[in-house]
Parts: sequence; C-alpha cells; structure tokens
Amino acid sequence: MQNNTNAEPTTRINEEVSNVGGLINHESENNAAPVMPLLGSGRKKRWSYGSLFFSLFFFVPLIVSRPLHIEIWIIQTLGYISFVALYIKAISQPVKAPPSYLIAMFLLSVGCSFQNPGGATIVGFIAFIVGYYNSFKTGVASISIMMIVLFILNYTVFENAHFLLSASLINSLVLFGFGAMERKETLHGLKENQQAEALRVLSAIAERERIGRDLHDVAGHALSSISLKAQLADKLIYKDRITDAHREVKALAQLSQALLSDIRQAVSDIKQLSLRDEIAKDKALLEENGLEVLATIDDKALMQLTSKQENQLALIVKELTTNTLRYSKGKTVSLSLNLNRQTLIMTYQDDGVVDNSSSIEEGNGLVGVRERAASVNADVSISFHPHPAVCVQLILDNQLPEMAAL
Repeated sequence: MQNNTNAEPTTRINEEVSNVGGLINHESENNAAPVMPLLGSGRKKRWSYGSLFFSLFFFVPLIVSRPLHIEIWIIQTLGYISFVALYIKAISQPVKAPPSYLIAMFLLSVGCSFQNPGGATIVGFIAFIVGYYNSFKTGVASISIMMIVLFILNYTVFENAHFLLSASLINSLVLFGFGAMERKETLHGLKENQQAEALRVLSAIAERERIGRDLHDVAGHALSSISLKAQLADKLIYKDRITDAHREVKALAQLSQALLSDIRQAVSDIKQLSLRDEIAKDKALLEENGLEVLATIDDKALMQLTSKQENQLALIVKELTTNTLRYSKGKTVSLSLNLNRQTLIMTYQDDGVVDNSSSIEEGNGLVGVRERAASVNADVSISFHPHPAVCVQLILDNQLPEMAAL
C-alpha cells in the first residue's frame, strides 16, 4: 500500500466523511427509548476494558511487513494510543456523547490505514459500540454507511486495498453482532429488574393495606368503646356519681390495656426483613458496581434465627455493603453464614487493601453495626489488616433437632 501524501486524497476523504455527518447516531429520544447502562460502568466495565487485548491485532500487519521505517512505527503507535483513548472516552461518556467519539475513531482508522491495514481493527470496535447503543435497524444503517464510505475510499484513495475493505467488513459484522447480543441481554435484564421492582412496590402496597386493615379491625371497635366510656365517665363525674364514674374509668383502663396488647400482637405479625432477600439484593448491587461476590449461606443457620435476629443481621449486611460501595477499593467481597454447634458465625470481608489501619476511626456505620449486634447479644470483631473484615458471632437459643439428639 502506497503512502500517499498529496492534498487531493485528504480533500476527497473529508468530502466523503462530510456525507456521513449522521454516522452512528443514537435512537431518537422518545418515551419508549431505553436508557442503556454505559459500557464503561458496572459489570460491563471489566469486559469492555479487557476486550482491548484484541485491539493488538492492529500491529499484526506492521510486524508481518518488517522491516519498516521507525517513523511509521511511531506514527502507528501514536494512532493506536489515540484509538485507545477515544474508545475509553466513548464507553464512559453519557449516551449522547459516543457518536462524536466514534466518528473520530472512524477518521483515525482511515488515517492509519494509509500505512497499516490493521486500521480495520478500529472499525470493529466502532461496530460493537454501535450495536450496543442502537436499535438493530439504526445500527445496520450506521454500519452500512461506514462500509459504503470504505468501499468508495477503497477504489478512489487506497488503490484497491481489498484486504482493508474485507477485514473491516468481517470485523464490523462479527463485533456488531456481539454488540447487538449484549444490548438484547442488557434490555432483558433491565426488563426483569423493572418487573421485580414493580412486584416489590405492589408487595409493599399490599403489606401496607394488610397492616391498615388489621389495625382498623383491632383498634376501631376498641377506640369507639373507649370514647363512649370516657364520655360516660365525664357525665357521671358531672352528676357527682363518683362510684359509677370510678367503675367506668376502671373499665376504660382495661379496654386500653387490651387494645395495647392487640396492637402489639398485630405489629409482631408484620413481615420482618428477610436476611436471605437482603443478601440477594446486596449481592446484585455489588455485582452491578463491578465487584465479584462469593456468598456461602448455611440454610440450617437461617432456620434457627428469630425474627429480631434475622432483622438485625439483615441491617448489618446492608450497612457493610454500603461501606464497601463507598470506601472499598477491592474487587471481591466474600460473605459467609455458618453454624458451629449453637453459634452462628457471619463473616463479611472484601479484598481491598488498607494502607494504614492504625489511623482508621470507626464511623457511624460500624458503630451502628456494633449496636445492632449488641441488641441481639452477638459479639462483633472488626479488623482492617490485611483486608477489611467483620465477623459477627451469635449464640442461638435453640439447637437444631439433630444436634439435640446427640
């Protein structure tokens, strides 16, 4: 491939690219358009950055074509570095920004291709981003425009460089397919999350209505009786019938105590916070933020917990998850819940490294963890070396049936 430095090809390229001003536009903004999570955030971040390994194929034609002038290596290396920077920007910016970065990547691909057919590698990464952020129809249209531009350049500028055209076409089709599949999977996950959230909202509404009905049934009649007896006692006192008034006041006290007991019973029946559900929710939240979660839960241990114990442990897990998201620099979180005879042991740890554990002061979060553990008579040990770890040991009141038989 010849290194053409004339002004005419450059002008021709600019003219061709100017016809692609709408290249890689996102779907039109409307109420039905989904908001796609960024490729550079959450669980997608690790894969998006890891895929840059395949971009090293950019250098394969240069290696095969050795020896080359050092100037060519310098120019192509700078082009590759620019591509990586543009790619990282494109996957990390708000969804309206990527088209401008992708157009810049396309221009960079064309520029590098004067000396290196490996510029076709860049086009493949553009196709992947297009397939992820756009609908299938819009994505196909964008890729088609890119291929038309490359086809024209193939016969007008690059002097029938068929390898460049065929490599760009193959890379685009394959990686566009991967992007479209990733989009489909992401939309499916978003739909499931929306449905789950809707179910949680409906469940909460149903629970509030149930609580309201129970309290109305429990308190409605009793409060009416209390009101009537209070009015009667007031009238008896006004008529100096003190003995009868005392009798009504005693009955009023009994009704109040009975009502208080019934309300306590109704409140105790309110659905408690499930430890299993809290762990599942926090696990999903950590994974969405790019952390790997290793959870080991003993079902027998869960069966032994009282409502209060389960509630407090769930709140502890929630607080520890919040601390990890705010402060941890680790990539893996482990949570275990085991039963050792009558002792339940819950351990939460992440692999973040603490530079100076001696200077750490426990904030409100960890103080709250200690207070919640103390409310269920559990012991807590917190350490920061070599990694942040919290261990809660809870003595259970009841043994498992098989243990009692030993």
